[in-house]
Amino acid sequence: MPVSIVKLADPLESVRRAVALCDGFAGLKRHDRVLVKPNVSIGFRLPPYGMITTTSILEGLVQLLIEQGCSDISIAEGSIEILGFDTQKGYARTQIDELAKRYGVRLVDLNRGPFQKVDLGGVKVQIAKAALETDFLINVPTLKTHGLTRVSLGFKNLKGCLSPASKTKFHGTNRLNHLIYLLNEVVKSDLTVIDGTYMLEMGPDTVLGTAYRKDLVIVSQDGFACDVVGATILGIDPSEVGYLREFAEAHGHTPSIDAIEIEGETGIY
Repeated sequence: MPVSIVKLADPLESVRRAVALCDGFAGLKRHDRVLVKPNVSIGFRLPPYGMITTTSILEGLVQLLIEQGCSDISIAEGSIEILGFDTQKGYARTQIDELAKRYGVRLVDLNRGPFQKVDLGGVKVQIAKAALETDFLINVPTLKTHGLTRVSLGFKNLKGCLSPASKTKFHGTNRLNHLIYLLNEVVKSDLTVIDGTYMLEMGPDTVLGTAYRKDLVIVSQDGFACDVVGATILGIDPSEVGYLREFAEAHGHTPSIDAIEIEGETGIY
């Protein structure tokens, strides 16, 4: 499956072109329950540039879904709960709550469950049923690096579907990359839309990292291929990202952009 790379101008038109180039809505039906999973991991007293999904990209995506005739749309996240910060405050701080009201979109706090118990390689975790039971899951991460996993793109963004205790368990096992790989075998993204409005280096936050305006949208039905392209644009060899390497080995893929069909912008990686 191809990965499309489009220069970001008008969010709706840029997302529209990126989705069209990779035929991203090929499996979407107008009566599907659509769940959009952004990265609103944390924004408490921190500048959000490159850390969290921009509301403008989310709005363009919601507009496009409505154009497709979809009416059962949810935006779902399970933010880190620390220092009084939670998912609802994240929605308010980013004005995603206002976006939801404007378009009749449901907001879901994945931290509140209900959950389904799942065994990931001997580690028992709880995954929000909303992510497991939706008909069409759109994963909308940002374009950023991460100290523990090299990059934080689509695969890692699904960690927000875990219960708060399970998120803690992921980080307490010394098997973070392996568990992220296994999580993506259970929670399947139907479309990945990497928000490259900004590119965050030395992330995962803008206190430790440096954000640059990048103005890219990277989209594919293939979440693995999308993350490989995103990592390459970040200057990270995808084979050095543990969970991408494990997924490639398990599925007979090559963790290299050379093995991926690119539509749209080329020569920027």
